Amino acid sequence: MLAILIASAIAASLLVELGLAVTRALLETTHDEHEDERQMNSVFKRTSDAVH
Repeated sequence: MLAILIASAIAASLLVELGLAVTRALLETTHDEHEDERQMNSVFKRTSDAVH
């Protein structure tokens, strides 16, 4: 019984770590996408400013 409890505690902690890693990766990906979008917007603005 104690072995099952220990095994389930280890499994639960591994699932929490996995969830945190996935969440961190998603947040970093979202941040990078916004940064790329801002860079693209500034490129478009510079191009349109040069045309006018």
